[in-house]
Amino acid sequence: MNKFLSLIALFCISFTVAMAAEPTESFNYNEKDINAEFEQLNKIEQYVSKNQGTTLEDLKTQNSDLVAGINMNAEVSSSIAAGDMPLGIPAFWWGCVLAVLGVILVYVLTDQDKDQTKKALIGCLVFAGAWVIYYVVIVAVIGRSFWF
Repeated sequence: MNKFLSLIALFCISFTVAMAAEPTESFNYNEKDINAEFEQLNKIEQYVSKNQGTTLEDLKTQNSDLVAGINMNAEVSSSIAAGDMPLGIPAFWWGCVLAVLGVILVYVLTDQDKDQTKKALIGCLVFAGAWVIYYVVIVAVIGRSFWF
């Protein structure tokens, strides 16, 4: 039995080490490029603070030079929604730890956000897969002594 568990542990460790790799792209930090990117946003901020009541939509309808070349996506709910989850826990972990109840909670708490609900469902499926592996490996191999 100890040999079998040692073999499984060795397999898991070797698989984890085999999957580890260096990142293919390096992270380059160039302060000048970052400041150049935010320069136009700073101009917009100064204009809006001087002209109270001006919105981004007003600038777009006036075809202002301030918003020329800026592509602002209004669909940012998926990137912000993880921070809006209760306790800051991502949707995947709600589904993984609480299973079906976690999926239902994510569906209700995110106002039926399909992307977050899908992540919770994937977490629930990972939980179910882990339970099946536990059942097959532990219960079938060891015997009925761990039968719940």
